Amino acid sequence: MNVCRICKGQLEERRVTRLQEYNGKWYIIENLPALVCRQCGETYYTPQAHDRVIDLITGDAEPVRVEQVAVLDAG
Repeated sequence: MNVCRICKGQLEERRVTRLQEYNGKWYIIENLPALVCRQCGETYYTPQAHDRVIDLITGDAEPVRVEQVAVLDAG
């Protein structure tokens, strides 16, 4: 795939940061390969990238660091 399904813009390979929830915990995954639309910014992940996310959050990978995140309530 080299064209965005949303706006028909061109996709380019990039390394992105993804926030992922799993079993009530949140994980920040950095340097994940993705295809990103140059025009609208829509992000697409390959099956291999998805598998890497699953491996990281379900495996024994040690985090490179732990961040504290502010939680805001819009309600």
